[in-house]
Amino acid sequence: MQNIPQRMKAMAVDEFGRSAKLTLHTLPVPTVDVGEVLIRIETAGVGIWDEIEQKGDLPYNEVHFPRVLGGECAGTIAAIGDGVERFAVGDRVYVHNFMNDKGGSYAQYVVVSEKTVAPMPDGLDMLMAGGLPIAGLTALSNLQALGTGNETKLMLWGASGGVGHVALQLAKRMGANVFAIASGADGIDLAKQLGADEAVDGRADDVAQRARAFAPDGFDAALVLVSSDTVQSTLSLVRQGGIISFPNGVPEPKAPDGVELKKANADPTLLDQLNRLIDMGEFQVHIAQTFGLEEAAQAQDAMKQHYLGKIVLRVSGE
Repeated sequence: MQNIPQRMKAMAVDEFGRSAKLTLHTLPVPTVDVGEVLIRIETAGVGIWDEIEQKGDLPYNEVHFPRVLGGECAGTIAAIGDGVERFAVGDRVYVHNFMNDKGGSYAQYVVVSEKTVAPMPDGLDMLMAGGLPIAGLTALSNLQALGTGNETKLMLWGASGGVGHVALQLAKRMGANVFAIASGADGIDLAKQLGADEAVDGRADDVAQRARAFAPDGFDAALVLVSSDTVQSTLSLVRQGGIISFPNGVPEPKAPDGVELKKANADPTLLDQLNRLIDMGEFQVHIAQTFGLEEAAQAQDAMKQHYLGKIVLRVSGE
């Protein structure tokens, strides 16, 4: 049994709204109930969804202040509740805990349902695992909504972002031919490194011309993870009977006539399937920057600048 303190450091807000500030708090370590596990957090992913929660723009079950932000993390199991059979104390895991009633992952500990926990894949370290849960589950949920399979011609907008660079790798493992639209020369390089069949810069290249050359008969599917006029103009290249998918946080694109539009978000029930895909070979969660727990506000500010992949907090080492 790990030595579990009664109190922990956490970055939390005392109110919702645009003026809400993330500040360091000392809070009780949450208690473990039936079917739950206590995670000693080593790393926590940072995403735009955290700022949306901070502003109070989401449907909430229970709201108690101070509210700890953070929707994903990786660490070790420190305690298990009654009825938990899949995990044991000391297991290395990664966790989807977005909108968790017992608190977020900008903290030293979090309690979650065992259903939102997965064993950490062997090929990932704690930094990569901490940035994986929401990106991985969002990517896989959308790729499934698109019916991604062998020879699917997929247009992927936002291929060098947090969700996009994971979606690119998963799509290739599912058999797709991926036309990756990334951000900047460094984004193109990352997309190519991760296996894109073709990669272009959405800000500089003639995306539509190159997309037509890649899929002269039209794309079977498009995964839209960013928004711009250029994005919308290229969606006309999705063939009749094709599908366009997007997650929460992305403005709804307009589908051409005869093309289905779907919305898909991170589904924790897909964790085991996500692990199976990751275990097929070398997998990368690209970490752009890391910050300490007390630098969570700076980490959120860093998301407003150009970066590739994920931004992660290093939580352990108190």
